[in-house]
Amino acid sequence: MYEDPVKESISWMRVIFLTVLIVLMSRHFLFEPVAVHGESMMPTFEDDDKVVLMKIYTIENFDMIVFTAPNGVNFIKRVIGVPGDRISMEDDQLFVNGRAEAEPYLDKNRKIVEQQGTVRLTEDFEEFTVPAEFYYVLGDNRLNSMDSRVLGFISEDSIVGEVKVRLSPLEHVGIVE
Repeated sequence: MYEDPVKESISWMRVIFLTVLIVLMSRHFLFEPVAVHGESMMPTFEDDDKVVLMKIYTIENFDMIVFTAPNGVNFIKRVIGVPGDRISMEDDQLFVNGRAEAEPYLDKNRKIVEQQGTVRLTEDFEEFTVPAEFYYVLGDNRLNSMDSRVLGFISEDSIVGEVKVRLSPLEHVGIVE
């Protein structure tokens, strides 16, 4: 049995159109692939790593997010404080709500600092409270990061998405923690 070529073409056009529509809608509302630029999150992320952002998220302490800074540039940083948190830093020790927090993602950078004879990764700062609808973020490469110490609090509205998966380099592909 032979099908009408016009009907078959229309059928294929529908499939292609729906596929493109689903991909575009998913990318716009659910996830987005992005490239990391710069060294502010080293060694967690290297320059030109590829990651996937989830656009439906609940941000918690120590999650990694991409946000648009006031100058229009997108940055990837680690959330240190969520709305209502009390944050302080003393002798390179982070305190969240009065509790000392381990930051194992800083271990490699701490070793580098020790080898260079530098005293600290992060300068001390007095306790402050993160305002409602804002976040306090820091880069993992604390000696070379434009983060909340420079930009101030990050508005909830400026968040593009939460980093969930690394796509490249191949030896580091997987869920981001």
